[in-house]
Amino acid sequence: MGELLAAGGCWNANRFARDGAGAGLRDWVSDVEGDADMIDTDVLILAVCIDADDMNDATSATFKIQWANHTDAPTTWNDLASTGEIKWATTSDLVDGATVVAAEDSGGNTNCTAKGWSRRDGLEKEGANGFTRTIVQDAFEEFHWAIDLSGADSINGDQYKFRLTQSDGTVIGTGLGLLTVNIAGKIEGITKNADRSAVVTGVTVSAFLSDGASPNPKPTATLRSQAVSHATTGVYSLPDLFSGFDYFLHFYKDATDDLSDGSGPVTAVDA
Repeated sequence: MGELLAAGGCWNANRFARDGAGAGLRDWVSDVEGDADMIDTDVLILAVCIDADDMNDATSATFKIQWANHTDAPTTWNDLASTGEIKWATTSDLVDGATVVAAEDSGGNTNCTAKGWSRRDGLEKEGANGFTRTIVQDAFEEFHWAIDLSGADSINGDQYKFRLTQSDGTVIGTGLGLLTVNIAGKIEGITKNADRSAVVTGVTVSAFLSDGASPNPKPTATLRSQAVSHATTGVYSLPDLFSGFDYFLHFYKDATDDLSDGSGPVTAVDA
């Protein structure tokens, strides 16, 4: 049989990663089917997992990604292409047509747990969208797309969603996770001692999103940006942040007494 759905296969899940972890790895920024924030200078790696649910082989199944601006109304679905708010990336860790190795799996194959099905290497897509592939029975696999976010409506922090379709537009499945694209931001400063009377150099400064609590704010997410302050001036710059968001900064210098401290909320500005 030809297409995945006709052969008895089904959609499983998707997940968001930020490009840059290196070949064979993924920097996951969401849970499976979870929401995520990224910036307009990031390249998104969109992972999609499908199940071959006790099916026949789909000998010529077709697949393509569509996207929609969830913030705008009405919702309009668009094929991923070389232009648009959301478009395919031409530079990333992916290699078009390469296999998705086990270390890159999103963990979205939960429907296959304990059913004796086997994992099969999926495909990476860079600078392209649709493809045709034979999907074998009693297996699951993933497809990863490299996606350029530079055209997204980051000024308004718009949210985007994605779905997997056949070449004729029939929907295989729609991801539950929403991707918010923000303006790229930064935080800059000088590392000094507790009373700000002297510069302390070579300090590792780490930025995490802040919960904004008072009087004891805490980090709420994984590390977003990190830098070591200048060896002479103590100047540091933290890139790849979300402009307008509050961050918890942690300061640390190895083998220096009492130099491990966190900050109150610090707001990133436009990069």
